[in-house]
Formats: sequence, structure tokens, C-alpha cells
Amino acid sequence: MKRSIPIIDLADIGLGNAEEPKQSTIDRVSKELDEAFVNIGFVYLKNHGIDNPTVDAVLRASQTFFELPDSCKDIYRRNSTQYDGYSGVDQEILESKNLHEVREAYDITSLDSFFPDKHQPEFRKTVSELVPKLCKLSHRLLRCLAVALGLDEEYFTRCHTMMCQGSDKNATTFRTLFYPSLADGAIKAGVERCGQHSDYGTFTLLFQDDIGGLEVLSGGEWIAATPILGTVLVNVGDLMQFWTANRYPATIHRVRVPEEEIRRRQPRQSLAFFVHPDNDVMVSPLNGSKNNSPISALAHLNLRYSQTYKY
Repeated sequence: MKRSIPIIDLADIGLGNAEEPKQSTIDRVSKELDEAFVNIGFVYLKNHGIDNPTVDAVLRASQTFFELPDSCKDIYRRNSTQYDGYSGVDQEILESKNLHEVREAYDITSLDSFFPDKHQPEFRKTVSELVPKLCKLSHRLLRCLAVALGLDEEYFTRCHTMMCQGSDKNATTFRTLFYPSLADGAIKAGVERCGQHSDYGTFTLLFQDDIGGLEVLSGGEWIAATPILGTVLVNVGDLMQFWTANRYPATIHRVRVPEEEIRRRQPRQSLAFFVHPDNDVMVSPLNGSKNNSPISALAHLNLRYSQTYKY
């Protein structure tokens, strides 16, 4: 039987609920998250409390930036000493040097960061409305995961106190992604929108547009992570897999070039929120395994970045 990505209802702990969640609610969500992460490493969350207009406003502002001439976007290009900024097509190598990955991105680790204000002033405004909500939702999920793993409820939140306060403190990153429209000749070997990879940190929150193309590798089969309106997709990162001694797998995923011409000729967009512990947090397997030495969150990330980017 082919696996599918489960959907969890967060109505009772989502941001739309002003009341402090009941312990029974936290226990229920914790159990459901644990089951999803153990089985497939991905889950859809509905009724999370982040409204569609807030997400759509960021997508619109982002697209306006990505449609600027390369000469303008290059002003904001990220480099080996600065996490924030623009990455162009083929700047990231996620799968293979021989794979042409048709994708652009803009990364933000702080709301006081490097925004393209001169060319797209709405970018900072819309991102500044969304990111605090992503931080708040992430903290609620971290509490649930701690309960799921039999830890003190604040175990993970204490390790993520500096999210979105700058990469010198915590590498949590808001990323807006743009996959340009593709000509008919693009559907061939050696061309993808995003190569096979796993994410690096604790977990990732992802909002997709309706174009599709994201696939998840589970049980030896590729499963479509079809966009579902009003949901956010969450997946486990490498560091959480290490932290949980492989209980939660950092599942491989990719973004394919659509076979349908009508979708191939449309750009694709998504918004990702990559959650990381504070830079100085030392991570070791929760089961006490001595097979791997503890590693700091920052050292882990720098290793992965060195394998990914070409400057």
C-alpha cells in the first residue's frame, strides 16, 4: 500500500486559539506528530492560525523581486560570510554538480536584515508580518515534540530562544523560493526545479502555491506532496534526525519539472521557514548513544552549507 502524508488538525493549539492549550490537546497533537514523523517525516497541518492573505502578500512581493533584472537582484546576492540575501539559479548544489537546478531564493535570518528595500519595499513589510507568526507556531510544535519524546515540555523551546534574531545567534531562516517558468526543452534529464535533498535543521514549515511538483521519498517510492489550500507542510531536518537517534527521519524530497505544459510554463513559488537551534546548542542523541560525538548547531549547519553552495 502506497504511503500518504497525514493531515493533523491544529485548531485547538493553532495561533487562532487565544487560550492556552489544554494538556489533553497537547498530548493528542504530540502523539499525532510523533506518528507522522516516525512513519514518513512529513505532515500537513491545517487550522494552524496563519491566514492565507498574509502568506499571499509575501508571495506577491517576492515574485515582484524575482522578476527584476539579474543586475538588480545581484546587488543582494548572499556570499560565504553572509547567510542573508539572494541566491541565483545553480548557486545551490543540492543533489549533483551535473544537475541543472532552475531555482532562485532569498534568505532572511532577521527582520533587521538585508532586504531589497530600494527595489521592492513591500518585501520587508510583508515578511515582517509573517515571520513572527512562524516563530510562534514553531515554538508550539517544539513543545509538542518534546512531549512526544517524553521530555520536559520546554526542552526544545529552551534550545530555540533566538530564532530570527540574526545568524550570529541562530540560523533559523525564512526563505522565499521562485522557480522560473520553463520552455518545452526543459523537461529532460539533468534539469530539475530542486534536486533530491534533506533539510538541515530541526524542522521546516513550507507554504506552497498551487503549481505542485514537490515529491517525498518514502518506502522506496516517490509520493506527491500535493498543495492543500490552507495547510502548512512540515518536515524533519537532519539535525532532528540526529537528535532523536533516527527516530524521526529527515526524508529526502525534490521538486520535479511538471510534465504538463500549462504548469511548466508557469513559475512556481513557495515559502520555507527552516527552524534551527541557537548556534551554541550542543546536540547529541537523546537516547544517550555514544556512536556520534555531540555537535553544535552552528558547526552542523556550516558543514552542510559548505557542501551546498558555490560562490
